[in-house]
Amino acid sequence: MAVGIICAIPEEIALLEQDIRSEQDTVIAGRRFIQGILYGKEVVLVMSRIGKVAVAVTTTLLIEHFGVNQIIFGGTAGAVDPSLKVGDVVIADRSVQHDFSVDETDTFRIPLIDISYFQSDPLLTLQADQAAREYIQNEMHGDIPQEHLTKFGIQEPRVVTGTIASGDQFICDPQKNAWLYSKVDNIKCVEMEGAAMAQVCYEYQIPFTIIRVMSDCADNEASFSFDEFVKGAAQYFTRGSIRSLLSKM
Repeated sequence: MAVGIICAIPEEIALLEQDIRSEQDTVIAGRRFIQGILYGKEVVLVMSRIGKVAVAVTTTLLIEHFGVNQIIFGGTAGAVDPSLKVGDVVIADRSVQHDFSVDETDTFRIPLIDISYFQSDPLLTLQADQAAREYIQNEMHGDIPQEHLTKFGIQEPRVVTGTIASGDQFICDPQKNAWLYSKVDNIKCVEMEGAAMAQVCYEYQIPFTIIRVMSDCADNEASFSFDEFVKGAAQYFTRGSIRSLLSKM
C-alpha cells in the first residue's frame, strides 16, 4: 500500500514533485494527487492548500480514494518554544487544535471523541526524528547553498520532538505566542494544518507523522521573508527529511 505525503503550499512540495516518478495524476476537488515512486517507495503526493479544512479534505481523500496506510506531513511552522531557532526541526509526538474551544475548563477538547491531543504514531515519530537528524548531519551543507544558510543564520539546527499546535490563524503576535506557550502542553511550534490531519487519521486509525522546519519565531521579527526562506531552505529540509524517512519505512 502507498504512503500519503502532504505539503500545504507549492514551494514546500516543489522538490518532491521534481523527484517523483509519476505513474498517474488524478485531480479531485481541485487537488492534484500524484501516484508514483518516490525514493524507492510507492507514494501518493499532494498539496493540500492552507488551513484545517483544506487538509482535512485532502487527508480524507488520500484514505478513502487512494487507500494509503500511512501519512507524512512536511512543511514549515513558527517556533513558539523560545529555545528554538530558524532552521530547527520539530517532529510532532502530539497535535492540538489551539483555536478549538467549547469548554473553558478544557480548552482544546474535541466533543464526542473526547480528545484534546492527538498522538502521532510512535514508530513514525522515532523514524522521522532520526531522518531529520541524518539529513542535517550528512546532507544539509551539501544540499542547501552556503549563502542561504548564512542568510537565514542556520549553522547546526536542532531536531526536537513535542506538541505542534494548529489553527486557522497566522500567528505573528508575541502575546498570542505567550498564550500558546502557557496553555499548550510541551508546545514547540504553531502552524495551520497538522492537527486537523491528525484528527482525520485518528478517526480512520491511520498512522501519521508531522515534520516541520522553523521559518520564524511566530513574532513577525525575521529579517527575511517567508517566501525567501521556504524557497531558499525549507523545501530542502522537507525533501531531505522525507527522503531519509521513506528509506526507513
